[in-house]
Amino acid sequence: MSGPLRLPDGFLLGTASAAHQVEGGLWNDWMRMERREPWRIRGRDSAAVAIDHLHRYREDLELLASMGHTAQRFSVEWARVEPEPGRFDRSALRHYAGVVRTCRDLGMEPVVTLHHFTLPVWLADRGGLLAPSAPRLFARYAARCAEALGEEVRWWVTINEPNVLAALAYAGGRWPPHQRSTVAALRAGVTLLRMHAAAARALRHVAARRGRPIMVSIAHHERPLRARPGSAAARLVAPAAGYALNRWFLRSCASGRVLPPAGLGRPVPGLAGSLDYIGVNFYCEDRVRLDLGSPSTLFVSPDPDPALPRSAVGWSIDPAALRRALLNLWTEFHLPILITENGVADEADELRAAFVTGHLRAVAEAIAGGADVRGYLHWTGFDNFEWLEGYSARFGLVAVDRTTLERRPKPSAAVFAEICRTRVVPSPDGPDGPDRPAPRAVPA
Repeated sequence: MSGPLRLPDGFLLGTASAAHQVEGGLWNDWMRMERREPWRIRGRDSAAVAIDHLHRYREDLELLASMGHTAQRFSVEWARVEPEPGRFDRSALRHYAGVVRTCRDLGMEPVVTLHHFTLPVWLADRGGLLAPSAPRLFARYAARCAEALGEEVRWWVTINEPNVLAALAYAGGRWPPHQRSTVAALRAGVTLLRMHAAAARALRHVAARRGRPIMVSIAHHERPLRARPGSAAARLVAPAAGYALNRWFLRSCASGRVLPPAGLGRPVPGLAGSLDYIGVNFYCEDRVRLDLGSPSTLFVSPDPDPALPRSAVGWSIDPAALRRALLNLWTEFHLPILITENGVADEADELRAAFVTGHLRAVAEAIAGGADVRGYLHWTGFDNFEWLEGYSARFGLVAVDRTTLERRPKPSAAVFAEICRTRVVPSPDGPDGPDRPAPRAVPA
């Protein structure tokens, strides 16, 4: 498809964020690490203030809405809502209810995430994702959020990237609690399955009592792996690593059981049918090579294709990989898809316009190929705190001055805004490219 493409009517377009990365004023396991071990974060950066979205969310959402955005994904911070076990902060719940109402008032569909990597300190001290009580406690928290926000929320994400959290925190040891154990990573994965199932049941119980339909999922990090050409060893190890990263959690949800290697088919209450759609976080496809020194990644390491451009953090840029991923997910699970994150680290905003245009064209092509894709949420609206990268990795459509916190939309924000307003994705090259006005739409 070489001409401009039209996205379907009702297709959601907007951005995504996470509380720890934007709000400021938090105390959770990540903030404790940042204060006690600041050397772990590039530049010793801290999310103590972040971009002060806690106090500026209305003006931030107004800015995004003015660009034609029709959806906004954000996370509720468990540590803020339940600062002590069993004590729920009503002012925090009112705050997040206010965020939801503001989204609605501005014509943006709220997509609410309940867990985006961080834990309350009190739960981290009890064992975090290895604590037997974690699923029950998460369900209790989810129910409180549903009671406070549920009248206006249709789209829920229980857990963001459970595969990434288990890998980086419990296998690779880079994130809190800094464990390096395959067994611990498997145990954490099983707990995350149970947490998701328990939260999904709690959300649906509240929704059913109120007679409101909802859609529940996780935000799944899809990162397809392909072996380095000509490497028989890479071809041998890539499938196992790809299964662990990209399919184990989803297939366990689909089956309702803990699948190998973390279990032998043990059923999990509420897990079967717990996904109403698949939230997809997609950044790149990885070409990999054999790496016997990296057991935490199942003996593969990235080996980027030199023919592809790369982002500021070294990730390959290939929009066709997103089209393939969406079609593969649709073919296997046959569930609606919401792209809950897609973006590029780009310090000078040189790549983002073409990245967004190319990846949205890939989405339109996947839809034309039969995939039921309901929306696209760009990561992210504002340059923010990017975990171990601090503020060095810039994914935002809007720049944020680190001294004054002034917001300044980048040129790429105008390109995305035009797509949001017209639902037309221009051709990547030529007179209808991202630097020119979009031409008259033609059907996909």
